[in-house]
Amino acid sequence: MDPRMFMGGGSPFGGGGSPFGGGHPGMRGGRGKPADTQGLYDILGVKKDDDTKTIKKAFRKLAIKNHPDKGGDPEVFQKISEAWEILGNEKKRNLYDKRGKEGVQQATEQGGLREKFGPNTETTIKVTLEQLYKGNARKLRVRRTVIDKDSKVNCRRCGGRGVVIQRVQMMGMIQQMQSHCDHCGGQGHSFRSSQKSETLDVQIPKGAKNGFKQKFSEMANEIPDGTAGDIIVMVAEQPHGTFQRKGDDLFITRTISLSDALCGFSTEVKTLDGRTLIIKSRPGDVLRPTTFDPFAEAPEGTWEEFADTDVEGLQDLAKGQLADVDKIKSVLAAGGQLHGKGVGAFVIRRGNVIFKKCDRTEAVAAQVPRNGSTLYVVGDPSQGGSGRAMKAVAGEGMPRGANPFENGNLFISFEIEFPEAGALDEAARAALLKCVPKKCKALSKENDKGVEVVSLTDVDPVASFENNKPAESDEEDEEGGRGGGGQAQECCVM
Repeated sequence: MDPRMFMGGGSPFGGGGSPFGGGHPGMRGGRGKPADTQGLYDILGVKKDDDTKTIKKAFRKLAIKNHPDKGGDPEVFQKISEAWEILGNEKKRNLYDKRGKEGVQQATEQGGLREKFGPNTETTIKVTLEQLYKGNARKLRVRRTVIDKDSKVNCRRCGGRGVVIQRVQMMGMIQQMQSHCDHCGGQGHSFRSSQKSETLDVQIPKGAKNGFKQKFSEMANEIPDGTAGDIIVMVAEQPHGTFQRKGDDLFITRTISLSDALCGFSTEVKTLDGRTLIIKSRPGDVLRPTTFDPFAEAPEGTWEEFADTDVEGLQDLAKGQLADVDKIKSVLAAGGQLHGKGVGAFVIRRGNVIFKKCDRTEAVAAQVPRNGSTLYVVGDPSQGGSGRAMKAVAGEGMPRGANPFENGNLFISFEIEFPEAGALDEAARAALLKCVPKKCKALSKENDKGVEVVSLTDVDPVASFENNKPAESDEEDEEGGRGGGGQAQECCVM
C-alpha cells in the first residue's frame, strides 16, 4: 500500500475483524538496558495482566498484614504503598509498563505525567459458554495506522507555523484574520503513514466471566505527537440453552413428577466439555420445589454494630458530616448515592461518617479499638442460608478464575409436576394417605347451621379482573355540581 500523508485517525480494523494483541513492556526506543517493568508487580504478588480490582485486593491484604501498627516491617509496608501508588493509577501504570519506575519519576519531576496518548479502541467479542468453560484461542487480523516519525516535514500551506493568515474584505476595509491551518491540523508539520496488517493471537482463559477485559498496550492507531493508545477487548457471554451462570456456578432447571420427588429419580446432564453426568437422588430423600430464586435482586443487607471500634488500612470511599444511622443506611440502600459502590463498612466518630470500600472479611480483620468510634460492618451473607439451600452437584460448575483446576457448583432447580385430576384411583389414594397424612382438614361439619360446601374451579385472575372492571363515565362532572352556586355542605362519617 502506498504511504500517504497522516491527517487524522481512523479505525484500526480491516474487514470487520476484532483487534487483539499484546503489548511490548520495557523501554521503548533508544538503546541500552531495558527498564524494570516487573518489580512492582512482584512486590504485590500479582500478574501484569491482572485488572485494577485484583491488584487493589492484593494491596489491601498485604497492607493489613504488614501494617507497622500491627507489628509489620515499616520498610516492607513502604514498598507495598509505593507499588500501589503507581499500579493503582492508570496513567502511572501505563508509563511504568513502558519505562519502569525511572520513567514515572522522570515524568513526575518534569511537571507531571503529561505524556500524550492516542485514543483507545474498544471492541466486544461474543463467546459461548462452552468457550469460556474450556478456554479459547483465536488468530485474528488487525489493520492499524503506523506513523513514520522520521519523515517529519513542514506544512507547505502554513510554512510550519500551524496557522494561516486570511485577508477578508468587510465594509470596504481589508482585514487580516488568523486561523488554524486545516491542512496540517494546526501542527505545522505532517508525517507519512501507512496501513499495516498484523496477525494477532488471542487467549481467552478458562472460566473468564462476562465483561472480562483484556488490554493490549499501544496496539491502536499511532499518532504523530505521542504514544499509540491501547486496544481494549471485552468478552460478551452469549445466553445458553441449558445453563444459566452466576459467578463460577451453573444453574439448570428440571421438571420431575410427584413420584420422582417422593420416591427418587435420576436424570442426565450434558456438561459444557462434552461429558455426561447421571444425577441420582439419595435413597429416602424427598425433593421439594425450589422456592429461592438465585437470580433475583438481593434484599437489602443488614449491618452489624461494633461499639468503640474503628478500622485501619482500608480505603476511604467517602466522608460526610452525618451521624444519623438510619440516614446513613439509606445512602447505601437501593437508589442511594453509594449503593453498589462496594461499601462494606462505615465508621461514625464525632458527628462524622467515613465509608470504607471493602468486604466483610477485610473489615473484620482490620478492626482496632478506639473510644468514641462506632463501626458498622455489612451483615454476614451466610445467615439465612438454610432457607436458600438448593440441590447441587459439587465441583461441576465453571472453572474458577483464580484457580482453573477448581470449579464452582452445578445447582438444580426443581419444578414438581402434579398428576392430572382423576389420575389416582381409590387404592392409590389410600396408599398415598398412608405415607403422607392429610394436614389440611375442615373442623366444621357440613350439616352445621351457617356452613356451606363449595368446590374449587380453575379461573384466570387476570381475566377475572379485566372482564369486571367498572365502566368509565364519558360525562365530565359539572363544575359546582347540579344547581351551582349553592353553599358548601359539611359531611362527617358516623
